[in-house]
Amino acid sequence: MIPETTPIPRRTFLGYSLAAGWAVSRALTEASATESGSSVPAVNAFSRLKKKLAAGQSATLLVISDSTGYRDTSGTRRFLRWLAEQYPTHHTTERYWAEWVTNGPTGPRNYAEPPIVLSEGTNKATLTVLDAVLPGAVGQAMIDGSRWGNMLAPLQGQAPDLILWNHGHNHQANIALKNSDYGRGTIFAPLGRVGLEFPNTPQAAIIQNPWRDNDGYERVRNWWLAVAEAQPALTLVDGYSPFLAEKKSADLYQDNVHPSARGYELIYQQLVAAWGATTPQEENGPFGWWANLPATELLFANGDLHDWTADLPAGWRLIHGAAARKEQEHTFRKAPWSLALTGVTVNDGLQISITGDALARVRGKTVSFAVLCYVPHEAEQDIQVKFTTSSSDEVTGSIEFARDNWKWIVMAGCVVPPEASLAFIGIFRSFSKPPNDVPFYIQKVVLVEGDSPRGGM
Repeated sequence: MIPETTPIPRRTFLGYSLAAGWAVSRALTEASATESGSSVPAVNAFSRLKKKLAAGQSATLLVISDSTGYRDTSGTRRFLRWLAEQYPTHHTTERYWAEWVTNGPTGPRNYAEPPIVLSEGTNKATLTVLDAVLPGAVGQAMIDGSRWGNMLAPLQGQAPDLILWNHGHNHQANIALKNSDYGRGTIFAPLGRVGLEFPNTPQAAIIQNPWRDNDGYERVRNWWLAVAEAQPALTLVDGYSPFLAEKKSADLYQDNVHPSARGYELIYQQLVAAWGATTPQEENGPFGWWANLPATELLFANGDLHDWTADLPAGWRLIHGAAARKEQEHTFRKAPWSLALTGVTVNDGLQISITGDALARVRGKTVSFAVLCYVPHEAEQDIQVKFTTSSSDEVTGSIEFARDNWKWIVMAGCVVPPEASLAFIGIFRSFSKPPNDVPFYIQKVVLVEGDSPRGGM
């Protein structure tokens, strides 16, 4: 665990298989970032967008945010207006998510019409901002099938030039203090799903403000730091430290969590400083998002279901009253089959184990795993995942944030005790409402040693 006093480190923006020239560029320009007061390296996730705008080209920015990006006074929306002012020749529009109405998500799960015009522009170049803001949500919520297609529709099949995350405040809910591996997973999961869709698009995230009255956000900040350590291409913007520098003054907040206009001003200034410290540079990736990285030295060889000649895939076993069948129509990206899991009693599910040499290799170390799955909304249930050893048991929290779409469930950095005589993953049907027999679909489970998952996609 990274202590809460640890400053956000500089991110070396070198993704998997990126050209070595990035390292040279970063070395030449990092000094200017230091002088600006920004905590981002000079070549970072903003570089491509800044390059295109400076060259007079059209560009798209996708923002995925919780309620701290909802108000006009929020740091992110002020930054968007400021960005439009910096490039007045561009016709700049903000497509603003319409779902939240007054005090609840009762509106359409789509962008409002018409778009908000931030700048009329003087030529044909456009800057399109897709502002997917949903108060009360976690990052995984926009993966839900009822939102996913609409969120991406304005892209018309093209990739955005930057994805900016503003999430975290809601991620700690219903997660036990011991389950930081799942806490990290709630961040890895949506970044990985978006990374599957846009492997060549850079991603950045705002480390949000500390809470006024308690330390409820500290562990979320640590989760973001851990994810960024494992994903060097992820750029972090520090919206956290300025609040500490002012000793979390009461006038920075409207309540325990949400900043006041003055608090949002601090976050806005950090975004502007990050932009100012950014060197314009066009790079095409890939950026090495974990879900796209090859998975080698697997701790469980048949997680992708390739060996399935009997009633069950080799190495998988059913728990309690669960049933499983080979599904050849409902698969991810034309895989030959997935596993359809049914069951109508609590703890119906599946289990895979780490055994033999694999278990010996990871005793006293950590493991990470990712489950690629699909839960239809008709199930009114979700998948719950547990990691169990002979002396520990860790479980995912409430994860009903994405249905009707393929999603990841991730646990990252699970500790295997040195004395462990067994270790296994359980995948269960979790019943929030009366159970039914609508199947869940499992496409793969990727289990590797270390603090970061890999998707092998």
